[in-house]
Amino acid sequence: YLDVDIAHAGMDQRKIHMLVREIFPKMKWKVPVSVHHKLLPGLKKQGGEEFGGEFNKMSKSDPNSGIFIHNTDNEIKKKINKAWCDEGVIENNPILAIAETIIFHEFNEINFERPEKYGGNVSYSNYKDLENDFEKGKIHPGDLKQTVGNYLVKVISPIREKLNLSEEISEAIKKSF
Repeated sequence: YLDVDIAHAGMDQRKIHMLVREIFPKMKWKVPVSVHHKLLPGLKKQGGEEFGGEFNKMSKSDPNSGIFIHNTDNEIKKKINKAWCDEGVIENNPILAIAETIIFHEFNEINFERPEKYGGNVSYSNYKDLENDFEKGKIHPGDLKQTVGNYLVKVISPIREKLNLSEEISEAIKKSF
């Protein structure tokens, strides 16, 4: 028992939190407020027999499956660059999911900077246009990864700095996974 006031988790944890609401009072334990959020697909390839044909989520138990608040800017960019993102595939695409859920939530526009020979610079003010262009092959997976990685660093870095995570605390967090 962690004596927490808020249990923050993905939608997949709703059932256990409902059980907590039922059982904790009987044990005279404080019932935390449960806050749930949308699950993002993991950074690894989705579905298929080797993955049990299921949706793969970002998971603390697999540090390479997701982006975490304690990741450095370089770790974030490296994970994004290694992420599964097949050309033109939009279903369960983790990079597009990050763009839709995080980047467009924080920014009104996403700007892709690329040489003229690769289509030149392009900007998107809504997710659907980005998704459509990616599906049509107008945005290369490498360009999508680089741009989303840069924007994700702009979102996470100030939060990490505000938390002022020392190396010691960061290591303790990493070991807790």
